Amino acid sequence: MKINCDYKTVNLQDSLKVGVISDSQLSPFSWKNNRTFERNLIKSLQTLKNFGCNTVIFAGDICNIANFYAYHRFKNALKVVFGNDLPVMQIIMGNHDYFPAFTSRWKKRFMFETYLGYKPYSHYVINGYHFIGVSPDCRKQRNGYSEVLGWLDNELSAAVKDSGSRPVFVTTHNNAVNTVYGSDVYGDLELGKVLSKYETVVNFGGHTHFPMLDERSIHQRDYTSLNTQSTSYVELEKGKVNGSVPPNPHISPMGYVLDFKEDKIDILRVNAGTGTEEKENMRWSIPVNISKSDFVYTDARFDNGSVTDEDYPVMPAVYGRSEKIGMRAYLIFEKGTDKDFVHSYRVEFSDGKVQYYFSDFYKGLSNPNKEVVLPIYKKAAGVYDVEIRAVNSRGLESRTATRICDVRVPGYRRYPLVFAPDVKYF
Repeated sequence: MKINCDYKTVNLQDSLKVGVISDSQLSPFSWKNNRTFERNLIKSLQTLKNFGCNTVIFAGDICNIANFYAYHRFKNALKVVFGNDLPVMQIIMGNHDYFPAFTSRWKKRFMFETYLGYKPYSHYVINGYHFIGVSPDCRKQRNGYSEVLGWLDNELSAAVKDSGSRPVFVTTHNNAVNTVYGSDVYGDLELGKVLSKYETVVNFGGHTHFPMLDERSIHQRDYTSLNTQSTSYVELEKGKVNGSVPPNPHISPMGYVLDFKEDKIDILRVNAGTGTEEKENMRWSIPVNISKSDFVYTDARFDNGSVTDEDYPVMPAVYGRSEKIGMRAYLIFEKGTDKDFVHSYRVEFSDGKVQYYFSDFYKGLSNPNKEVVLPIYKKAAGVYDVEIRAVNSRGLESRTATRICDVRVPGYRRYPLVFAPDVKYF
C-alpha cells in the first residue's frame, strides 16, 4: 500500500500542551436532528482550548458513516471553537470513517483528505517531539493495520533514532490487543508487533469507548498505551445487567491534556461535561527521558495476591429502601466508597440469583449525589430481599453489605439500549 504522508516540523513559542480526543461519530444525515454528539465534540474542543492546548490530536471515527455532511459538521465544530486560529491538528481515520462497506478503501481515504483537508497519515515534529498519526488501512475492527505496519516501523525507527530517550507519540485508532482497558475485546491483533519494539513509544488509541477514569486505561509493558475513551458515548465490558452501553453514556465526554514540562509530561484527564480535570490527585505522568525500567503503570498494580484491607471497597452496613414507579422497581441506597471508585454493584436476591450493575463512575467522580437509584432489570415478578455489595475495578467486593427488604418487582423488564436521546440506531 502506498502511503501519502504529511511531514511537518512546527516550533511553537509557548510550551507544548497537547489535547487528545477521539470517536465523535457524527451523523451523516442532514435531515436527522442527531446533535448530541456534535455538541459533545464542541464541548470537548472548547475544554481543550480552555486548558491552553496548542496542539490537538484526534484518534479516528470522526463520522458514524463517512460523507461530506459528517465531515462538514466536524469542520464546523473546529470553526465554532477556534475560528480561524486553529491549533496544530493531527487527525486520523477510524474504522467508521471507512463506512459504508460498499465504498472502496481508496475512495474513503480520498474523501477524508478532500473533505477534511488532512492526510490520513502524518509525521509531525513539534517542539522537538515526534508525533506519528496512523489511520487504519481498512474498516476491520481488530485487524486494520496489516498493510501499514512496514511504513510505521520505518517511521518509528527514524523517530526513535532522532529522539533518543524522549517519548515518541503514535496515534492509532485501536490500541494493540491486551494492553489498555477494553483492548482485550477491541484491540488490534497486529499493532503490538511493531509498537513493542520501541520502549519510548506512547500510543494513543480510541475505538473502545471505554472510560479513561479507570486506571486500566494506561498500560506499560513494552511501551506505553493510553485509551482515549470518546467524545460521543461510553461503552464498557459485557456482563452487567444495565448494559455494555450504560445509562446516559453520552453525558460526560472526556479527553487528555498533555502538559509538557522540563522533566516530565503530566497527563490530565479532563471532563468536557464539567470543564474540569478528573482525579487530579491520581494524575498520570511520564518522564521526558523514558525507559522500560522506570515503568510504573504495569499489570502489577492490579495484583490481587497481596491485597490489604484498604484495597477493598466499603458498603454501608445499613438498610436501603425500594420504590415502585410505574412498572419498574428501584433500589435506593447510599453509595459505596473505595480509595479509587466503585466500579459496579453486586446485587443478590433472596432466591439466590446474583446480578451486577455498573455504577455511574463513567459520568465523572464529582457527582454530589450520595444515593444510588438503581432500576431493576431482567428479574421475574415477585417479592425479594436484596443484599448489595460494592465492587471496584480490580474486582474486589466489599465485605460489608447494604440490605433492602420486601422489594416488589412488578415484572421482567429489558434494559433499553440508548446511545443518546436523539441517537437510537447506528
